[in-house]
Amino acid sequence: MKAIYSRISTVTQNDEGQIADGVLCYRETCSGSILFMERPKAKELILNKDVTEIQIREVSRLGRNLSDILKTIEYFTNKRIDIYIENLGLHTIVNGKVNSTATLIISVLGSVAQMERDLLIERTQIGVNIAKAKGLYKGRRLGTIQNFNVKYRSEIPKIKELIAKGVSKKDISKNLNISRVTLDKIIKRVKLNITL
Repeated sequence: MKAIYSRISTVTQNDEGQIADGVLCYRETCSGSILFMERPKAKELILNKDVTEIQIREVSRLGRNLSDILKTIEYFTNKRIDIYIENLGLHTIVNGKVNSTATLIISVLGSVAQMERDLLIERTQIGVNIAKAKGLYKGRRLGTIQNFNVKYRSEIPKIKELIAKGVSKKDISKNLNISRVTLDKIIKRVKLNITL
């Protein structure tokens, strides 16, 4: 069975060019820097034992870290699952055998994707440094306390209960699907007796 894996970085982007009618689609919204195996929709795709071919629009949909891209392709190749890269017309498995040409091309394109990401980070940092030098940099815009309170109010009783049971912050974060940074903010506010 064929499935499509689609990824966009932000909700303001559109993935219509990555999907097709009548084909099972796993649609993800996350940064390409997040490891493939840690993405929710990618996990669902991995668990689907009926999938024999995965179609992606381009290599960068798998990620922007060369090592992770190659690990992902190796994982599926070892499972005899073909990855079809649409914009290249390239299959990782042809006639039941690993396509070594595809592996080479993917390595090159994965390197380019990682380089683009590294250059973006570098350009952003240069811009931040220039803005700081001019006294114009204000930092990342923080969410309002009101929005934070509304969003996480229902989690407080669960967090208190898990802490009382001696559950680690790492496990609480996993169980409630909250980042460690956000969990620490919530715990800090509760300890400061800030009403949520």
